[in-house]
Parts: sequence; C-alpha cells; structure tokens
Amino acid sequence: MASRKRSISFDESVLAEAEERSAAAGGNLSAFVNRAVRRELRVAHGTELLAEDDDEFGAVPESVQAGIAAEWPA
Repeated sequence: MASRKRSISFDESVLAEAEERSAAAGGNLSAFVNRAVRRELRVAHGTELLAEDDDEFGAVPESVQAGIAAEWPA
C-alpha cells in the first residue's frame, strides 16, 4: 500500500507515550500512529452503521441493552 507523508502535531504527553510504546514494539512510530488512526476509523464507521440501524429499525430497547450489559464484561 502506498503511503503519503504528512506533518502533524501531538500533545507532548501523547507523543511521549506513543514513542515509548512504539519503541517497545519495534520502534516504528509511523506504523503505531497508522494503526491507531485505522482503529479510530473503524470505530467511526461502526458508530455510523449503528446510527443507520437505529434510524431504520428503531433503538434497541433498554431492557435488551441491560440484559446484554449483564452478560458482557465492561
């Protein structure tokens, strides 16, 4: 897959932790950031799909949500 270079800014504490974690995993900050952004995009896409389902079928009843929450760890 092709890549493009961009200049981005980080909060200092975020960058420091990202550099530490990427170094522990082999030292590639670009790959670390790319995985994080990809994960955020998947979350955003999933949130959009859930909203579309709510629009089409209605919200999941609270009683069903409570039952699922009771069965799944937080």
